[in-house]
Amino acid sequence: MKKLIAFVCAAVMTVSSAVAVFAQPSVQVTGVVTKAQAATDADGNAVTVEIKAVPDEYKEAVENVKKEETLKEVLGADFKEGMQVVDVKDISVPDGTTFPVTITFEVAGVTEGSSVAVLHYNGSAWEKVEAKAGAGTITATFTSLSPVAFVVDKDAAAKASTSPKTGETNVMMWTGIVAVIAVAGMAVTYKKRREA
Repeated sequence: MKKLIAFVCAAVMTVSSAVAVFAQPSVQVTGVVTKAQAATDADGNAVTVEIKAVPDEYKEAVENVKKEETLKEVLGADFKEGMQVVDVKDISVPDGTTFPVTITFEVAGVTEGSSVAVLHYNGSAWEKVEAKAGAGTITATFTSLSPVAFVVDKDAAAKASTSPKTGETNVMMWTGIVAVIAVAGMAVTYKKRREA
């Protein structure tokens, strides 16, 4: 009987320690900008916008713009405490498009009252472009395109992603059921061996 209790305790400890594996990682806001709602060129003509991941050649610039001190430097008096980069994308329009181009991006969590900024990487430094918050959108006007960073206040950033639950109830329930079945199976096996 002592062996059975020891075995059951070991099984329960194994299952309970494995439950920590089901915890989700911390919230990181990325992939927020995936679509342009509208875009027009200098003549008011509709323009097709392509949104892609930023090429590796800009990796250092992207990492740099995510730092609070860089945001403070680039935004100056427009920086509000808690602002953060929620996404960086490589934005392009067809060759021959007449600039400036005004693009309205869908950005989760943004409201008309949100503090937002859009930064454009000109090849050597980040520069602020004219931007306006809307209901789930940011509209910005560009004189050229390449990597673009989307900056929002802490409230919009919090709404842009939902915190993952650390230990989904469903997973915990199934883990418990499997543990109970395993213990019952061990008890039946032990009883049959003892009777034999």
